[in-house]
Amino acid sequence: MRPDQNRHSVGVNEAAYASNTPLVVRFDEEQIRSTEVASSNKAKAERMKVDPSPPTPIDDTPYIRYAIDQLTREENAKPIQRPSTSTSSESYPVDRIVPDLGLGYKPSTRREELALIRKHRSTPTPTSEGGRLFNYNATRPLSGHSAPSLVPSRELLSAGPPNFIPVPPPTHSPRYPKLTFVPTILRPASMIMLSISCLLMIAALMFTAIYSTYHKGLTDYSGVYGGQYFVFAFLPQILAACIFVYVQCVMSAITRILPYTLMAMDDAESRANALFLGIFPRTMLWPGLQVIRVEGLWRWTTVQGIAWTLVAIYILVLMGAAILALFFFHRRTGLMWDPRSLADVICLLPRSNCLGDYNGTDTMLKDELRDRLSLRSERIGFWMTQHRSQGLFYCIGEEGTATRRYTLESGKVQEKSIEPSADLESNIGEYSEQARFAYITWYLRDTFIVFWAVASFLTLTALIIVSFLPSTAIRKGFKPLLSAVADIHGFSPANFFYSFIPAVIGMLLYLLFQSLDMILRKLQPWAELGKSQGETADRSLLLDYTADLPISCTLNAFSGGHLRIATMSLLSFVFILLPILAGGIFFPLTTPANEVRMIPNLPAFYICIALLILYVLGLFMLVPNRRLMHLPHNVDCLAEIISFMHASHILDNDAAFRAPRSKADLTTRLMVARTDGQNAKYAFGSYKGRLGKYCYGIEKLGQPDVRIQI
Repeated sequence: MRPDQNRHSVGVNEAAYASNTPLVVRFDEEQIRSTEVASSNKAKAERMKVDPSPPTPIDDTPYIRYAIDQLTREENAKPIQRPSTSTSSESYPVDRIVPDLGLGYKPSTRREELALIRKHRSTPTPTSEGGRLFNYNATRPLSGHSAPSLVPSRELLSAGPPNFIPVPPPTHSPRYPKLTFVPTILRPASMIMLSISCLLMIAALMFTAIYSTYHKGLTDYSGVYGGQYFVFAFLPQILAACIFVYVQCVMSAITRILPYTLMAMDDAESRANALFLGIFPRTMLWPGLQVIRVEGLWRWTTVQGIAWTLVAIYILVLMGAAILALFFFHRRTGLMWDPRSLADVICLLPRSNCLGDYNGTDTMLKDELRDRLSLRSERIGFWMTQHRSQGLFYCIGEEGTATRRYTLESGKVQEKSIEPSADLESNIGEYSEQARFAYITWYLRDTFIVFWAVASFLTLTALIIVSFLPSTAIRKGFKPLLSAVADIHGFSPANFFYSFIPAVIGMLLYLLFQSLDMILRKLQPWAELGKSQGETADRSLLLDYTADLPISCTLNAFSGGHLRIATMSLLSFVFILLPILAGGIFFPLTTPANEVRMIPNLPAFYICIALLILYVLGLFMLVPNRRLMHLPHNVDCLAEIISFMHASHILDNDAAFRAPRSKADLTTRLMVARTDGQNAKYAFGSYKGRLGKYCYGIEKLGQPDVRIQI
């Protein structure tokens, strides 16, 4: 066969044959030539036999498999090379599941990329953009002038904008790590420690409850002072508080990574509300051992009802730890590392195709933002497009949606606007100072902060006066006004009331201060970005106080110069002593006048007074320097944070956020970034975004043609 005849036999595959682009798969010339010659000879022989039936089509499955394999090989960013005819089986590293038929295929039972191909086939693109990924008919014969093109042509691959196709990361590739990161506190070893702690508490509770029943109490009561009182009145609460704080840290980590974990799921319904889940934590005790009178003597005992209730609570905590350990064991969380700071969120956005719908959301409240994005189901993970030159990339995106489109204007790459050009800059009047500082959480507003501080000061002053006046001195005790006699189960109304109510008040004070501490940690990066001169990344974008453990937050804030954060976080941790001590201050005793009175443990009472004084001082620390914590809207969830980043030039121009390989890589890039010979600074304010409209968000100072109004 002459060369021109051979070229004619390629037929509609001519464009693919002649193309030099790596996006188009070309078959081996000798293989195609030999196959076409065999097919032609067979047709001639059949015509000589005058067989009226149409020719049997050649099974083109091996060719189709070969084309798909070439388009889905792991080295997707590299030019595709033709395998040699004689050594095709050795040079092609992927195992085959179809017959050889001259293409160098070998049968095999293992095919690692088959799942990837099926995923591509199940992700159709809009019909206006070319239908499915390859848009070929596998049932049509390869040879013949009317056969469709086996390989997508250059025009087909470039038709319409490239769509996002989710793919699993290639195995055994350090470049694409498994997206299964889980914080240390949620890993099996941590859950085992929590489970052991709960088991020990359950065992101790059951022992004290059963022993008290058969021995009429635990031991004789020796007074409100000394080591025995500490062991029975305060030590159980201290141990319970340790578990309580540990559980709080576990819940904080779950809250932080759960939105990402949901976005990594295949089910679109599970991903629907992930962007609006809070990523910051919001705001099991031991039974207060009581003393009862047995045959004229006071003895320590365990209240049966409270003890067994707490056993049930700790069993629930134990079950929760087991469920968490199983849930996150090898779970695809969609994360390379722990998303603790603003910088960790920003680096997920430069390649995202979800930013177009955020236009105008920088001034919306959460309910309005939810309505705007109600039809979206963002996903986090690795992506590819039908444009193979883009390779695999990692970001938050939406499956089947087009990527962001760019154009070259005045020698600069600009993102194409989806808004009419007549609307550009028409919204500049909406970005006033009032809109910039419109929102802060209700309990940090001026009215409430002043109210908290003044009310707490007056209440504490009244408590101190009443406690130390000679006529009402707390050291003398007071009548219980309730029965102090215990029933057969060890329950005393007076004892329960004067231990339970103070403990509950102490717990409420502790949780309230924790909420104030957490809101300061959350808003500190935004306050730093709101400064007139901006701030470096290590003092703004990289701050991760919300994810720090109690003591580490204090140390990190102190070293970073944020003294208010350091003080508030330390106080927030110390105030766990309030419910511990308040629950064990008062106990009923018989006075020399044979009168039952509630007698306090004075050291514990004095410590509580000192803690309450620190509490009031902490509330007064909230009064100054809160203006820069005001924002156009809240920043509790990912959607609200992304609304402040969708139009930022950082996503296009800042190389620090472009595909970092690890948290250490991201931190290093941000720490060494320079602008005009100085450390790069970032700021929050209004600016002209990438699409030409004014918006609120974070920008890098010193960039050409970028002016930000703080």
